[in-house]
Amino acid sequence: MNSAQRSDLLVHPEHGEIPARRLLECVFALTPAGRILHFHLEQTDVIGNDLAVRYTLNGAQPKPERARCQMIPPFVTAFQSR
Repeated sequence: MNSAQRSDLLVHPEHGEIPARRLLECVFALTPAGRILHFHLEQTDVIGNDLAVRYTLNGAQPKPERARCQMIPPFVTAFQSR
């Protein structure tokens, strides 16, 4: 099963459980208002399997080298099937 078929969620303190996608070491999540949030793996605790992955923000700061992260969010269409 590929990540597009999994039920990936980010648990966000303000927005609750929102759709998420992982791309390399970045985690993108779609807020109810349509804004795409961008976090890094070290900022999350990850629990999951082939069917679902849940990212929970852990309060960690991104690694210093992430300051230059130029990762472009996945196409918004990746969230449209949610």
